[in-house]
Amino acid sequence: MSNNRIILDGCIQQFQELNELELENSEIFEVFSLFQIFKNSNLTFENIQSSIVDGSDDGGIDSIIILIDDETIENITELDDYNFKKNTNTKIIISQCKKEKSFKESTLDKLITSIPILFNLELPEEDLLKRFNVNVVTLGLLAREIWLKTATNGGKTSLEFHYVTNASKIEINQSFAEKKEQLIDITNGLFATNDTTFSNYSSKELLDYYQRHISSILELEFKEQPLFTSFVSDEQEQIGYIGMVLLSKYKKFLTSEDNEIREDIFESNVRHFQGNVDVNKKIKETILFDYEKDFWWLNNGITIIAENPTPFGKKISLQNVQIVNGLQTSYSIFNHLKLDENENRSVLVKIIINSDKKIIDNIIASTNRQSPVSPTLLKATEGIQRDLELFFLNQGYFYDRRKNYYKNQGKPLGKIFSIQYTAQSIESIAFSNPHGARANPTTLLKHDASYKRIFNPDRSFKIYLNCCLFNKSTHEFVLKIDDRSIKDKVANFKLHLAWIALHVLECKRNLNFSDIENIELGNYNNDVFNNSVQFLIEQIDTYLEKNTSNIINIAKSGEFTNYLKEKLVEIID
Repeated sequence: MSNNRIILDGCIQQFQELNELELENSEIFEVFSLFQIFKNSNLTFENIQSSIVDGSDDGGIDSIIILIDDETIENITELDDYNFKKNTNTKIIISQCKKEKSFKESTLDKLITSIPILFNLELPEEDLLKRFNVNVVTLGLLAREIWLKTATNGGKTSLEFHYVTNASKIEINQSFAEKKEQLIDITNGLFATNDTTFSNYSSKELLDYYQRHISSILELEFKEQPLFTSFVSDEQEQIGYIGMVLLSKYKKFLTSEDNEIREDIFESNVRHFQGNVDVNKKIKETILFDYEKDFWWLNNGITIIAENPTPFGKKISLQNVQIVNGLQTSYSIFNHLKLDENENRSVLVKIIINSDKKIIDNIIASTNRQSPVSPTLLKATEGIQRDLELFFLNQGYFYDRRKNYYKNQGKPLGKIFSIQYTAQSIESIAFSNPHGARANPTTLLKHDASYKRIFNPDRSFKIYLNCCLFNKSTHEFVLKIDDRSIKDKVANFKLHLAWIALHVLECKRNLNFSDIENIELGNYNNDVFNNSVQFLIEQIDTYLEKNTSNIINIAKSGEFTNYLKEKLVEIID
């Protein structure tokens, strides 16, 4: 075994232990690889887990990630929040991760065959299910819908293929290279684009990504020593800095180790880069052509929130940086500034030093009201969300109300729960509505009635944590199922399975909030899970025999949930 592979195995083991992940060898390699490749993106660990579609009948596809303007989309209901325009950029990322010692042509053969079928807009859902597993079809149909909406509104769609193995290094023959180009040509023709890429990753590349840490401490250099200012509030001194920063220095501040813009410093993209809209066209023109005026004369500047400043001369070292105003300006500078010796223009930068989460949330909310944001992010600053975050922290877990906040701090991925994951867990387990949580996850947060029903400050917060942990344990049990046919069948019913398993564990037909608050999670074992799986499989098969539907539709069906409720009495008795 090569040094690279030996070192990589050690890194993967450490990654698994530090993040407290209960995964099998092949699955931890897949999760590890995707996490490293997308480490500095806006993807959460939950996004990566949800993207995994491998199994029998996967068509050579292990993961499908769909982005609209760099925002992850996982459900068709999320499209209600998007206004597709000419400047919309959709990206479909398809990955294959195999713990194998070489890059195999058979992987490309499968993709060359699968892609034209999966993205054939004339093929209905029923025909796709004859060829691919449920997870591939579900995300494939979502990708098709987004691609169609993007194309009909004049936007652009690009595709990325990632092929990962734990080979010592990238070694491919001429036949492999030709098939790679064939796949790119087929994809470009299918999507009417010239923006398809294919990347290989070996142990060497994965180690390189692993060693690129998410930076939480950044250094900003001003043109002159910045002005120090302070403000006394509630008998506490709040401090800040104001000054001019050369455009070249500011671009350097924005640039990551791999020469990409630092996505993590924009408060998880609460306000997204709006592309080629009018205001950005003007900023671009100012950057490229208007050298007779200083840039800050024509621009409102940048507002940064940070912690633990260390000033030394013209430079300030900052921790937990968040750019809360000036995202459009920042992206425009990063994308269009040409570095040369004659560049002497500056941008106005204001730095607020504050670690009070309530104050930070108020500042973020007030500076992000001009552009539409997702329902999840809009709810993140509410009192109950802050209280839940504190409760989870006190219990040793991390409630990620601000997307990727704890990922960027390097907290164990297995202990991080998002607002949406929590809402789905409560809705499916506590309110016996797994089909609703499965079919309309964003609706739970978007509509006030469902949001207030789920997030009730008078309810014990232990219920929220227990539902998350029970849901997580169920997912981990599913990953350990040996029978691939059973594993594929229940993959679309994990929320149903958690709901069923809790009833089996408690031996009760009906569960109330007090029951959920007091469950003993340690009693959730293989016997409980296996009995629940056997029950679920039997009911799926029986229901499909009696009803003209398919497995994707019944997972979203209230009638099927009611059918399960009736049958649940039998297994409890």
